[in-house]
Amino acid sequence: MAADEYVVKKGDTLWSIANHFLKDPYYWPEIWYDNSQIKNPHKIYPGDRIGIMYIGGRPRLGITMRPHMRYEGDSAAISSIPLDVIKPFFSYDQIMTQAELDATPYILTNRDDALSASMGDVIYARPALTDSLDNYAIVRQGKHLVDPVTGASLGYRTIYEGEAKIMQRGDPTELRIIKSEREVNKGDRLVPMIGEPFDHDITPSIPAVPIDAVIIDLPDAITQVGTYQVAIINAGKDNGLVPGDMLRISKPGRVVKDTYTQNPKELKQGKGIDALLPHPPLVKLPDFPIGTAMVFRTYDHASYVLVVKTKRPIHIGDLAQTPTAD
Repeated sequence: MAADEYVVKKGDTLWSIANHFLKDPYYWPEIWYDNSQIKNPHKIYPGDRIGIMYIGGRPRLGITMRPHMRYEGDSAAISSIPLDVIKPFFSYDQIMTQAELDATPYILTNRDDALSASMGDVIYARPALTDSLDNYAIVRQGKHLVDPVTGASLGYRTIYEGEAKIMQRGDPTELRIIKSEREVNKGDRLVPMIGEPFDHDITPSIPAVPIDAVIIDLPDAITQVGTYQVAIINAGKDNGLVPGDMLRISKPGRVVKDTYTQNPKELKQGKGIDALLPHPPLVKLPDFPIGTAMVFRTYDHASYVLVVKTKRPIHIGDLAQTPTAD
């Protein structure tokens, strides 16, 4: 095997392979070569050989060899990111507006009138559940998400608590809790089950439009997140984001006082008792990149992103922006 080739292994992701070859893996789509001799060149499977090829004198990355008679279908194709990381918690978490929450059925009480309920307990919901669904996700209204730039409401996080199955329709509707991740309380909401939050066929890409967003929430984290953890940003579908978009995470540069300058134009005079004292200017330091995140679910004005690489802990207020070539 050539030194610049890599054999895809089970558990690999498109991101990890791009990271193996490229200093800036964001640009995987720009140098990827769709080898016409390879069936489904957009899909990559364990056993495939990825390598650097020269097309028209320019280095390109692509599948150089695929073992014959190994795959019966597309089920073995690797995904962009490790899906098991986001599936357990983010299968049903959503962002909903206050109006959407108010329109959902609520849990009136439970059979034993206890403070909370869990798996196996019977609960009662109103208004009557009249659609054809049998199972519902149980969610709790979580943090109010506010755009730190505009002050606009972006909706509320809904926190997944479990799943309930209808036992008897009516007003109230009787349900039994069949899955429980957290305690279920009176007033919690019932929402339709939603599907897989991530498209398996998607490939890492650079946003088609400039994105200048801020991290506004860290689900299930108190102060910081790291690699393969999730954050929420204040940009979504209306900003042009789609699942698969890669964003550079940066620390905002601090604002510091320059107490060393002797430039009279920068030294401002104080007022009142400080009138004779010079005030040092404030200087904004440059932002600096610390990691990368991939969008995996979008809403109108907000998105869930998975941190796929970071040098430092990521906090609320950090920047999420379109990558630029260094």
